[in-house]
Amino acid sequence: MKCALNMYANYIAIVLTVSIFTAVNPVDLRCHRTLKDLPTQCHYNETVFSCVNANETDVCLLKLVPLTITHVVFSGNILPDLPAYLFGNDTCRNLPNLKYLDLSNNQVEHIDNSAFHCLPNLEVLVLNNNIWNVSTDTSVFAHSSSLKNLSLSNAMMTRSGNVSHVTWLNWVFQNSDLQNLEEVHLERNGFWSLSESQAFPCKLPSLRKLYLSHNFISIPKINISCLEYLEELHLENNSIGYLRQPFMTALDKLNKLKGIYLQKNPFYCDCHLVDAGFYEWLQKNTTKVINKDHLMCLRPFQSKNVNHSILSLNTTNFTCTKPINFDSKLQASYIALGVVLCIIGILTIVILFLNRHRLRNRCKKVKESCSSAMAAREHHYSAVNV
Repeated sequence: MKCALNMYANYIAIVLTVSIFTAVNPVDLRCHRTLKDLPTQCHYNETVFSCVNANETDVCLLKLVPLTITHVVFSGNILPDLPAYLFGNDTCRNLPNLKYLDLSNNQVEHIDNSAFHCLPNLEVLVLNNNIWNVSTDTSVFAHSSSLKNLSLSNAMMTRSGNVSHVTWLNWVFQNSDLQNLEEVHLERNGFWSLSESQAFPCKLPSLRKLYLSHNFISIPKINISCLEYLEELHLENNSIGYLRQPFMTALDKLNKLKGIYLQKNPFYCDCHLVDAGFYEWLQKNTTKVINKDHLMCLRPFQSKNVNHSILSLNTTNFTCTKPINFDSKLQASYIALGVVLCIIGILTIVILFLNRHRLRNRCKKVKESCSSAMAAREHHYSAVNV
């Protein structure tokens, strides 16, 4: 009996020792590395854990992050897969103090849907410059309600046509819990459009700054009517010719909107720009449209408006050249060709009719010559045979 009690006491002592150790330095026991094994490019102090351009391939290092850390910068490495519970083992390990996480430039392709669980106070997440295959990770932000800033610039794997690319991203936001997100960066992802019917960005009710610059958006159709707190909208360096009336109306209804950024778009400065109401809208929103005097006309290419600021021109400058009706021109060409051929045919018949006697005599002489030649040839062959 006494022996059994001693064994039980020893077992309790071992469990308590392990618990105390993991509380002081909580790491995945299956990770065979320690903080002493960090590469020279990696360092840490009481609040910051940094590992930049170390070409590190072992995600295990993130499991070594102490509980006191508030900022983690782990960029410029090679981490194609971010597993579940990124900072723990197969179960959750809370990092209550972590507020800033930078995982940019890590060649990330896959993010497990539970990768960012157990980070209850994470406010900033940076995933820039990766090759994330969004289609397999549509619930990544399902437990990220504390996030305030999400950076996904040049973060996603480019797809041909981009339709599925945007669709999968929409599902990511549809399945997210980002009620407190105030700023989202989606620059340089090759977006062609964002449909009004998609959940993005209405799943982000607290959004204040939306960055969509350096994409290929030609006609913005983003449903921004639900973003009552939006203060800045960045659409620089896209393919916008001019804004359409529904989108401009939605912008006018956002009372807290302070900055609309439209610079370096190839604006199409003809009559359609004025007819759409874009010119008048720019004049009315000179305080909201940032750098309004730098919105330059770049199309149509042969227009006199090219390289002129939109607001430096008058409405009379925005003209449309009458389109060439190629069908009617082609039809006219066919008619003219038919008339010419008819005239040539008639002239040919008239000439032949006027010279019919001469042609008949000429034909008769040719016939007689041929008959004489044939008779002479027959006579020649007869003489040879004799």
